[in-house]
Amino acid sequence: GHIFNMCSIASLIAYPNGGSYTISKFALLGFSKVLREEMKDKGIKVTSILPGATWSASWAGVDLPKSRLMQPRDIARAVWCAWQMEPSAVVEDIVIRPQLGDL
Repeated sequence: GHIFNMCSIASLIAYPNGGSYTISKFALLGFSKVLREEMKDKGIKVTSILPGATWSASWAGVDLPKSRLMQPRDIARAVWCAWQMEPSAVVEDIVIRPQLGDL
């Protein structure tokens, strides 16, 4: 099996006015690391996904060029690559950020 947890770049970097979100994402990353250690002997992989700003409906109406955000398909491609690894390998963390930097 393989568990993918959708964390965030906010799991690594604190953002002003984002306390609750950042705290929850830090916690999810920590949980993922513990779960990985507890599940590896059972053959279950755990991968944390830490994307930066990615286009979704939550960005609708924001005065920002859509080209400034990553596309969901790029996150999906990275997950697919991690999922295809041999049983002897695991991608522990996937960090993907917009080419022009975080928002």
